[in-house]
Amino acid sequence: MTQAATRYLFVNGLSIGTGGGYTVGREIVRSVAQARPDWRVRLGVIRDHKLQSEFLHEQLPANVEVHWVPARAADPIWRSRYERGQLATDLRQGACDAVFQLNGMVIPGLRLPTLAHYQDPFPYRPEAWDTLKERIAMWFKRRANKRALQEADVCGWTSHYLEELICGWHGVRPKRSVVFYNGVPENWVERSQGELTPLAERPLKIVTVSNVWPYKRQSLVVEALAKLRQRPGLETLEYHVLGAGSADYIAELRRLADQLGVGSAVHVEGRVSDQRVEEAFAEARAMPLMSLCESFGIPMIEAMASGTPVVAADCCALPEVAGDAALIAPIEDVDALAERIESVLTDTDLAERLRAAGRRRVLDFRWNAIGAQMADVLEEMMTR
Repeated sequence: MTQAATRYLFVNGLSIGTGGGYTVGREIVRSVAQARPDWRVRLGVIRDHKLQSEFLHEQLPANVEVHWVPARAADPIWRSRYERGQLATDLRQGACDAVFQLNGMVIPGLRLPTLAHYQDPFPYRPEAWDTLKERIAMWFKRRANKRALQEADVCGWTSHYLEELICGWHGVRPKRSVVFYNGVPENWVERSQGELTPLAERPLKIVTVSNVWPYKRQSLVVEALAKLRQRPGLETLEYHVLGAGSADYIAELRRLADQLGVGSAVHVEGRVSDQRVEEAFAEARAMPLMSLCESFGIPMIEAMASGTPVVAADCCALPEVAGDAALIAPIEDVDALAERIESVLTDTDLAERLRAAGRRRVLDFRWNAIGAQMADVLEEMMTR
């Protein structure tokens, strides 16, 4: 930093555990820091964490400092003790002006202005749970979420859907509630408004970018793929799945594809670079997203920015975020999903209407604007 900081914001990223959470955390830090270049923005993450360690290689604004916490913080019990103890002491002694919690929680006893940002509907979606261990873990998360509803100065939400889901579950309304939608960086926005590869010139591929877990429902798309490849003109259709996830579920997807006779047409690529994500969207003819648990759905906006029509589930925040720029399919209906994907692939007028609507929709979800909105709210908290 080249000038004395006027404010000190600490962003608690110790809970980041998924690719989507990492992307959102990174862009919140970038956009808030860019909106307030005179602030000191300090991001707390875990050393040697398989995901959070990627911050070593990120290009962040000059006023951002990455604070590395010992690897033991990967253990939730140790992390909780660290947050209540050493971290809280460091923040108070370091004259921190506000804390941004990325996990919809608060640090008990901190007594500093706190924005608790809720991103995760999973603890409130029993249909997405598979094990008793998950049920127990979700009980503890809901308890922590409720505490933040009661104690945080501001509660932020990635969608109105998520706000109503969590507040309705607990019957609690926070002191102040603000929806901060997710977004895409300016290079994605610029791409969306430029020349995009026509759909007719793209390979016959569909792509889903998402974590690969049972509740994300890539299996439903594999079933739809088997139906689609039996239809004239779609015999060579391929499905690409990008995202990290469960080894067991990935193996299950491959078994399902083999059983349905489409094993050679299903490509599970794992966690990939940002460049590969951009390439995949630019090559795709459609992006199905049939998740049971979404508080926003960034890949939909990324697809729209790439001129790739979206087919989304009638579930969670997806219809709210998609607006008129996607086809909506019933979450349990594989035939309806196949029909909608086929429409996008074969009806040129429909596909072009969706592309045009998508380009407009992208302009509503820009990290620069969202970061400025967050910074305004944080500054109000700091000056009270």
